[in-house]
Amino acid sequence: MKLLVINGSPKLGENNTEILLESFIEGFNLNKNNDVERVRMNTEETYKKAAEYFQGADNILIGFPLYSYSMPAGVKLFIEELEPLIGKCQDKKIGFLVQYGFVEAVHARPLEGYLKYITEKLSAKYIGTIIRGGCDGLTKNADKPRNKNEIKFLEGAKEIGKYFGENGHFDKEQLKKYSEPETEKKHNIFILKILVKLLNKIYWQKQLKKNGISLKESFAKPLSDEN
Repeated sequence: MKLLVINGSPKLGENNTEILLESFIEGFNLNKNNDVERVRMNTEETYKKAAEYFQGADNILIGFPLYSYSMPAGVKLFIEELEPLIGKCQDKKIGFLVQYGFVEAVHARPLEGYLKYITEKLSAKYIGTIIRGGCDGLTKNADKPRNKNEIKFLEGAKEIGKYFGENGHFDKEQLKKYSEPETEKKHNIFILKILVKLLNKIYWQKQLKKNGISLKESFAKPLSDEN
């Protein structure tokens, strides 16, 4: 199987997306009959180049970081380049990899739905989205021994790549387990609420006092219909 891997991270050097994609490719290449073609997208020229490679590929994996619950601007430009292919990609299978700093998978679920929608508009087969939060340290710690979570993330991506390399599709249960936790644990939310209250009391009220504003005045709504 031949696979086109597109990295949509806007960073010019090493990046978290690349590290996860490399682990996926390592697993994919355990099947000696497989072959990978890589494309980096971080300039206007490479967005167009990636669209050209996309046209000639049957199996495609597009990876990028989650930016503001969406995607980098460059990935959006790349998708716009695919407009002439709408309804003409019946022979293609498309998957995605989305990584970010938040731990919970829920942050990427709305985007996952959009990626499925884009794939269907192209008339291609949507094979799924690999979602992995908590990836902030992958690049920062590249020269240091990996911690338990980082090893887990990389080994997980490798196993997903291995499965895809052998079967030509993703396993839904494998993707679900890899993306965990789906939401924050209840006791962590309770602790977070306490921390927010302390932050408001200690820091923000101090800033209000410093600027001569009372706590009551901070709740003013000068533009509301009530005034």
